[in-house]
Amino acid sequence: MCEVGENSRILASTPSSTTSGCLSNDEGSDDRLLPSSLAAEELQLALNKEATEEELLKAITRCKDLVLESNQCSLERKWLVRHLIELRLRLQECREAMEDPLHPRNKSSGVSRRTVRGHHLNLQPLLSTSTKYCDHCTGTIWSLVQAWYECEDCGYACHYKCISQIIRECAHVVASERGGYELEICPEEGLSAQKYLCAECQSPLPINWSEARKCDYSGLYYCTACHWGSSAVVPARVVHNWDLAPQPVCQASLQQLRVTANRPLLNLEKLNPRLFSLVHELSLVRRLRQELHGMRKYLSVCRNANEDHLLWKHVDVPHLIETPELYSLQDLVDTHSGELPTKLHTIIDVFSKHIKVKCEVCRGRGHLCEICSNDEVLFPFDAAAVICSECNAVLHKSCFGRKSKCPKCLRLQQRKEQQLGDQSEE
Repeated sequence: MCEVGENSRILASTPSSTTSGCLSNDEGSDDRLLPSSLAAEELQLALNKEATEEELLKAITRCKDLVLESNQCSLERKWLVRHLIELRLRLQECREAMEDPLHPRNKSSGVSRRTVRGHHLNLQPLLSTSTKYCDHCTGTIWSLVQAWYECEDCGYACHYKCISQIIRECAHVVASERGGYELEICPEEGLSAQKYLCAECQSPLPINWSEARKCDYSGLYYCTACHWGSSAVVPARVVHNWDLAPQPVCQASLQQLRVTANRPLLNLEKLNPRLFSLVHELSLVRRLRQELHGMRKYLSVCRNANEDHLLWKHVDVPHLIETPELYSLQDLVDTHSGELPTKLHTIIDVFSKHIKVKCEVCRGRGHLCEICSNDEVLFPFDAAAVICSECNAVLHKSCFGRKSKCPKCLRLQQRKEQQLGDQSEE
């Protein structure tokens, strides 16, 4: 469950009820399921079954032919290309298992690594103290007596016996294909638009609304096996309303939000620029990140800073100083809790001390205000400094406000007029 507070993270919760599992794979609107036009090819494509090396080779050949026969950018071609990659990975795993069939990790369940629907599943050790639940059948995983796998990318966990029945696509693959968040607040269409079927497993949903659970992120309805009552911070509500209260989401959405929590996918300047004027903490974070971005230009060319690895020693999230206009969902959660502003202030103190005090090379790249002729060394990232948009001269904000024109711009203009006068005389 995702909590708003110090160092909050997106975590899964336990299933609120146990059902028989999601085994249906009927036609639906989700492009991750087998398209109805390819239903006749299910056996030839070795879908959801344990296949030998010979069967996998035949399935790969048939999948290649179907890719060439399908239309470009169609749903069938998208599904076939993804399945072709999975078949090749399964073939490689099958060959590795044949080479070392007596490996201790392979005795109970065949192979220690499996690839199913984009999941990179690794066989987990038997002696595990944490309680896990199968993402397919929602049953408890008894690690002492049951072999089970977990995806290294999205954390999807399942029994060995449930591997061949996995329906959910890996959240890492889905997030990579979509490239961003759903930014409409709960885009609900209703149960009738879903034909009263679960949006993931396509199992029939009862008319009783209490058992049809809505995901606040996708706006779709799920059965109790696909929606465990978990909650998470929803990006659309944060961007539009600065609402960081956790909302109920299905397991697929929870895993997607967990995978993308630290990815810089939100450009608030374009999505909702008014948010900076309404949220003081967010405006402060923007100013601090812009200041860090200016310091980065100095540190990236400083030999002393590079030798000490100063730039990356104190910054564990690169986008904080590389792309100040982009924010991750975790950045916004940490901004609300006050953790991110404190962290940025600490980094700025370290970088500023190096540039202005310790390093003579960086200090020598400073500027002097041409208006007041003060001996104070100015840097472009200083809060009291302003950069002329025409000549890039660095001046005091107070001095620049009193003057109608930048001295360097006036000097350049006079020089240009003098050159034109000399040319006209000639």
